[in-house]
Amino acid sequence: MLCGPTPLPGLLRIPRMLHGSPHPSPRNGLMGFDDSRSIAPLRLHLADAPLLSPHYKVHSFSEDEGTLRVGMECQVALGACPHCGVKGAKSWGRRDQVIADLPRRGRAVQLTITFKRYRCSSPSCRKTFSQALPAVADHRAMTQRLCRWVCEQALDRTYVSIAAEARIDEKTVRSVFADHLAKMQQQVRTLAAPCLAIVPITALNGERYVILNTTHGMLIDVLEHRQEVGLTQTLKTLKGSEKVGSVSIGFDPIALAALQATLPQAIPFIDPREVQGVLMQGLLKARAVVRSAMTPYSCRKMSGDVELLEASEWSLTDDQRLRLEGWFQQSPALRKAYDFKRAVMALYEPARRCAEPHLAVKAIEVAWSTLGPDMAHHFSAFQRLWAQWGRYIANAFGPIEGLRFAWDVATVCELQQIVERSGRGNSIQAVRAKMLFPPSVPVFSMSVPGVSLTRLRRPLSLK
Repeated sequence: MLCGPTPLPGLLRIPRMLHGSPHPSPRNGLMGFDDSRSIAPLRLHLADAPLLSPHYKVHSFSEDEGTLRVGMECQVALGACPHCGVKGAKSWGRRDQVIADLPRRGRAVQLTITFKRYRCSSPSCRKTFSQALPAVADHRAMTQRLCRWVCEQALDRTYVSIAAEARIDEKTVRSVFADHLAKMQQQVRTLAAPCLAIVPITALNGERYVILNTTHGMLIDVLEHRQEVGLTQTLKTLKGSEKVGSVSIGFDPIALAALQATLPQAIPFIDPREVQGVLMQGLLKARAVVRSAMTPYSCRKMSGDVELLEASEWSLTDDQRLRLEGWFQQSPALRKAYDFKRAVMALYEPARRCAEPHLAVKAIEVAWSTLGPDMAHHFSAFQRLWAQWGRYIANAFGPIEGLRFAWDVATVCELQQIVERSGRGNSIQAVRAKMLFPPSVPVFSMSVPGVSLTRLRRPLSLK
């Protein structure tokens, strides 16, 4: 028999369990826990039981398999019948319901609530109903404070870890957080802007859409999937969508179809970065052919040529222009490919912008005619896209109100880094809520222009 101080009245002396059943101690040979672990017995007092609200009276408190179990009785006064509104009812027995509560002391908490059942005394009703349970979530076997805790924890933790700590099902965690997001979405409305951008990214092991307010440099939304249905729904929920005048898209038929279905007045145009990427593919193909005919020494002299070939002409220094001129003297074919890429991208520069899109189209066609057949096959991808998307490429050269190109706001790589940093290991729903919504549900409806990209960029610049 173990010796020890006699527990005070009202105290429950319960051993703390760690790894399986008790085993003989090598020191004293008694049935108990190993003394080398220095584990003291856990003392539980009724005064330590978590209180739910003044409407409940706690009558038991114990620990069972790492879970704190609290027995309590609901003491809410009888009100009117919820079916007919008649006051007065007869007792119709009692019932117990197990409710999950906020974890405490690193243990899950389960509340066994005893409540009364009543039967309406009205002859025309005679229906039964239960006693009201304050502080218990509607349609869920959990307390309201546990629901709030789950929503807060889901922003930084995985659903699995939250479910394991609270001893609830992972599907319940997902459902509670989804209801929270739906409520938040109803109260926080995003404002539209004169110019938007729909950018496809690959982040958190999936393909997403990012919607930007390029007029003010704001992040509007991060879509869970790259699907037309979700994109159409998001564009429809924008407040003041009739004010949208132009939208930047890539060579993406899904984004174009969603845009035409929801914002028919908006002018779609191709993101200049997408055009530059296609032109660089052709230029690099021409570069590879030129370098294959050069000696290893000449190739080493052209180190760093990709960065200079990709850079805008106005951003080059005098020394860099001299280096490019030296390479072009040795390889006239490379000059042809570079001049075509430069002629197209120069049309996007503010100082050289055309007053009408058809003038820009004519300039591109002239540049293509001077390219020559020996270099034209390297730019076959651009030729194919020009035949299909030429009108939308040309839309970027027109007088679009509030136009700010995507390269002035954020690159695709930067957007992917922002999303990844906001919640690696978390679900995309939690990442979206963490980036877009305030920490808690506002008590009133609010409209916001989005989230500042400058603030989202800041942690990346500190690395």
